[in-house]
Amino acid sequence: MKLELNRSIIVGLTQLLYFSILLTPFLPPVALVCIGMLTFFHFKGKWNIKGWPERIFIGFALLSCISWYFNPSWFDNGIPIGLISVSMFVLYFLLTVWIRQVVQWSWEEVQQMYIRFWLGGLFVAAIVIIQQVDWPVINENTFLKHLLDFYSHYRWQSENSVRSVGTAGNSNLAAAMLICFALMSIYASSVLQKMWQKVAAFGALAVFCIAIWSTGSRGAWVGLVIGLIVQVWMTGHRKRTVALTCLLIVAVIFYPDLIPRNDTLMSTFFVRFKVWSTAFEIFREHWLVGVLPLHFGQLFLEKAGFYVFHAHNVILGVASEFGIIGLMLFVALVLMTIRRARHWRKAAETKEEKRLAGMLISQTIALLGHGMYDYPIISPQVGLIFMLSVIIIHTQSDRISKELSLPESKEIQDFPAIDYKWVSSLFIFLREFWKIKRL
Repeated sequence: MKLELNRSIIVGLTQLLYFSILLTPFLPPVALVCIGMLTFFHFKGKWNIKGWPERIFIGFALLSCISWYFNPSWFDNGIPIGLISVSMFVLYFLLTVWIRQVVQWSWEEVQQMYIRFWLGGLFVAAIVIIQQVDWPVINENTFLKHLLDFYSHYRWQSENSVRSVGTAGNSNLAAAMLICFALMSIYASSVLQKMWQKVAAFGALAVFCIAIWSTGSRGAWVGLVIGLIVQVWMTGHRKRTVALTCLLIVAVIFYPDLIPRNDTLMSTFFVRFKVWSTAFEIFREHWLVGVLPLHFGQLFLEKAGFYVFHAHNVILGVASEFGIIGLMLFVALVLMTIRRARHWRKAAETKEEKRLAGMLISQTIALLGHGMYDYPIISPQVGLIFMLSVIIIHTQSDRISKELSLPESKEIQDFPAIDYKWVSSLFIFLREFWKIKRL
């Protein structure tokens, strides 16, 4: 049995989830909880915990429980920190069930959703750019002034700067969102039919690039370039990809000012190195199951004397927060997503559908590229963009295989399955290890 809701309500709730990402970091968790509760209490279909990416989300939820058991931590109000991590991965699992079993989008409907989402991204770009200008007319416009004051009040910057934070409250997170919208602009320019639409798509790309510049994020340009290369690669034009990559490398070597930022690359590196070295120290002390997000900041404060939310590197972040087991789960998710995206693109019959697969995987890789200097996917907005791309890729790959009665590619079939018996074995091992350690 499927969820007994009107189709328009189902699509409307899903669109609400997407558009909540544009407005504030507070809305996406609320929308995600609503969809999760609706799925949990009313969906009567089959729960596939061994599918992709469902098995990874369940694995992270179980790992979070084990990690918190051996490294218990609480907020000041007494709420267990581990509850946040467990809840998020359970909600991502329920979101996958919602997208796969309830929404059941065709690729045309996915394309329509992302085109609308891309147009909504212009609101984010507008806020980012307006935050950099000093117009008297802004103070005269009551609504705009209150809107900017709201985004200025909820601002989480680790340093005092004039960098725009957009609707995300942080310049790096705003830049990560803008990377995705810029890549959507490239996709839109290739699938929209009319000439004025293609010109408008390139104009939107310019707006998003200006907005990225306004955030002052250097890592965002790296992520955007990596995403662009992946998107061109997924079109099948290998020679163009190699030529574009070489051109960009040469341009940055001879004209380093192309990446706009007042401070130098080395000065940024030295600031990050202190964070990375402390994060690696935390990982060495909790290498197996990690310390979980948020508790990482508490331990970092004890060691370094100042507080940071995360490790400012996606690999170190996942490793220190979820241990080597979590890192293996995350790498498996990324590799399988890439394989499923290639499988989807090869099986697709139209250029538009092939480009859609390329755009979604380019977003995923671009955020990971940006993650070499930051850790944006841990935030509500960027994290949801990342996970939605992953979920859509897997569900669309499964859909097209069923429609065309195609078997999965051999590399996907040979990918090792996750045996959940490791959970009890790991728990027993850690319990005995903990007893010996206390002795």
